[in-house]
Amino acid sequence: MMALPAFRLMKPVSLTEALSTLAENPGALPVAGGTDLLVSMKQGLFNPTHLVDLKGVPDLQRIDISEHGVWLGACLRLSELRDHSEIRRRYTALSEAANLVASPPLQNRGTLGGNICLDTRCWYYNQSAFWRHSLGYCLKREGNICRVVPGSKRCYATFSSDTVPALIALGARVKLAGWHEGALTEREFPLEDFFVEDGIRRNVLRPGEVLVGLRLPPAQAIRSGYRKYRQRASIDYPLVSIAVALRIAEGKLENVRVVVGALASAPVLAVETMAVLEGSRPTPDLLGRAAEFVTKRTRPVKNQASSPAHRRHMARVLCRRLLEQIVMAPGA
Repeated sequence: MMALPAFRLMKPVSLTEALSTLAENPGALPVAGGTDLLVSMKQGLFNPTHLVDLKGVPDLQRIDISEHGVWLGACLRLSELRDHSEIRRRYTALSEAANLVASPPLQNRGTLGGNICLDTRCWYYNQSAFWRHSLGYCLKREGNICRVVPGSKRCYATFSSDTVPALIALGARVKLAGWHEGALTEREFPLEDFFVEDGIRRNVLRPGEVLVGLRLPPAQAIRSGYRKYRQRASIDYPLVSIAVALRIAEGKLENVRVVVGALASAPVLAVETMAVLEGSRPTPDLLGRAAEFVTKRTRPVKNQASSPAHRRHMARVLCRRLLEQIVMAPGA
């Protein structure tokens, strides 16, 4: 068994203490559930001098639901989102996504913020230090070549969060906080702007900055859902995922949001599919035609199980089935 490297564990009890601790220790990383970070540390992918445990910060574990929308703290456990009756009723896609992360024991430990900030994945990166050394490393860690696209100047490691496509489809905004010159700094923007189409950089978090939480707009009779395709139905990351959110007014589709996960280094808004659906009266033919466009903005590479062509095919299948379930099901 691979052992954890040595580090010092810090346990702040407030957001300001957590941020100042991160600022004072440049080699520190934040941790909450640790279901991904601790495994990566055992593999030698991260070697922080300190871990700053965020679970003791009350502000990060808060959930507020009102007519103005929802606030979700970053340290909410995935199982809380999975089981929360109002989240399941109003924001179905998020509840379904939380229910499909890994397995129930990991959902009981993993957090919303951790799933959003999940590292990108690749056959040549998520391996032991011994395995990577024997190969000669890769562009994402310690090497100078992409093993998947050898001539590339960027990393193609795959975005693999389950909750993010659902949150983006639901119109989430993310709030970040940092510590600068002895004072708290904050910024907030749409969640889709948090991610970067680069397997190394991944997102726009600055050193010492943490994800505080997310805001969801009022549900207002929104219909939504999430589906993923994976090798095993137990603990695997998605090979492709689809999230859909929309409303139906006077028989027409409105505010359509379709998001694709696991086919790129960042989540992808399926703009062409959304354009076909927006303002239209739904029919089975229309939904099938819209689903054909869902992968138009994706260019997957062979760094996951299954071929890129098969993963794109499954994205179209999942999109069509999810749209049919949300839009056409009796009583939907």
